[in-house]
Amino acid sequence: MKKSTLSRRAVLKGVGGACLALPLLDIMGGCQGDLAAGPQQLRAGSGAPKRFVVFWTPNGTIMQHWRPSGSESSFTLPRILKPLEPYQKDILVLDGVDELSAYKGPGDAHQKGTGQSLTATELQEGDFPGDAGLSAGWADGISVDQAIADVVGLETKFRSLELGVYVYGANVGSRISYRGPAQPIPPENDPAAAFARLFGDLESDPEAQARRVAERRIVLDAVADDYQRLIKKVGASDRIKLEAHLAAVRDIEMRLETGGTLGGACEPPMLGEVADPLKVANIPKTGKLQMDLLAMALACDLTRVASIMWTNSATAKPFPWLDIPEGHHELAHRGDGDADAQEKLTKINTWYCEQFAYLIEKLKAIPEGDGTVLDNTLLIWVNEHQKGNDHDRHEIPYVLAGKAGGAMRPGRWLQVPGEVGHNNLWVGCMNAMGIEATTFGNPVYCTGAVGLG
Repeated sequence: MKKSTLSRRAVLKGVGGACLALPLLDIMGGCQGDLAAGPQQLRAGSGAPKRFVVFWTPNGTIMQHWRPSGSESSFTLPRILKPLEPYQKDILVLDGVDELSAYKGPGDAHQKGTGQSLTATELQEGDFPGDAGLSAGWADGISVDQAIADVVGLETKFRSLELGVYVYGANVGSRISYRGPAQPIPPENDPAAAFARLFGDLESDPEAQARRVAERRIVLDAVADDYQRLIKKVGASDRIKLEAHLAAVRDIEMRLETGGTLGGACEPPMLGEVADPLKVANIPKTGKLQMDLLAMALACDLTRVASIMWTNSATAKPFPWLDIPEGHHELAHRGDGDADAQEKLTKINTWYCEQFAYLIEKLKAIPEGDGTVLDNTLLIWVNEHQKGNDHDRHEIPYVLAGKAGGAMRPGRWLQVPGEVGHNNLWVGCMNAMGIEATTFGNPVYCTGAVGLG
């Protein structure tokens, strides 16, 4: 008798963007051990979904003012990380992870540092011009946020959300997220456009809302009927997976009936008048609006994967709100003995830390179950370099926040010994998100997972 099989993912698309995919079943050919995860693995112990968020900044930091002192569980935050003191129990300062792959392949240091930040894969050959006559193309692999979205982004209206703050042009220095090799995803720079995309269908007309909910119920009821018929045809192991998945479908239905809310916390932000996002002086306002939108997109369960990119790699833009007229890139290339540049770079990185703290506070302020949205989130601050003037990509300054639904243990300064590639960090993040990954990016630099628990 011929063995019955199903395609790798049978996808059912519902009205209004609901996307419901079958979990990986034995009848499909068994678990491959790479990105396989059923929906029961992707939720926190409270039943709330897990989220993954990237906060990216350029041009390295000043390590003497970034690296904590003390021990793993009892540490003092230095000047740059001082804004995180109120949230010290919510963060994990990760010290010692290297971007090893970003020393290989085409491109200059900034192209490699940016294109490989989340992909951990060498760039393709290409004609994007770089320093010293070097050039490169797009990254040659999927980024970690998109690999996670491929698994956790199937039950939300948007599989992922990419936001930018003054990110201009279309080149390898202005992209961090990739759907696959040479498939960059442009970030949305305009908060007004992001608001319209995210919340445009949340009509104020109660009758229109009721119609939309009714239409979605019809689709979800049909999905449930299909699953019930399928359950009768599969083995015991697959039956458990399908029943768990059906429970997730019912959870979506309940959220849709309440306007897409989680714990009643879904309240689209008041956008007000949006200042021109392409004016340098408006960067602080634009950034806060983008973070407000990101936080509410998570609270409304419109997406579970997001990123915010703060300006381009090698950006030449100044920081007038900090009384710094020089461009960030130019300052980063001055020597270690230039006290003025070191002070200004410290101020810039402290300001970025203040923005990271703002996002932490936004997520921490949204209640969810017995905790907050932050408790069910893995938020990570990523930099393209460790040090700007020599483009050092060893010991990248990572800061993580949240608990990933209990999979991550914050309140620590974690010093990773030896030479450990950031491929291992991304495997650790995928594992914390409930994804059974054993490798990511270029496997040459991947030796296992950086444990976050």
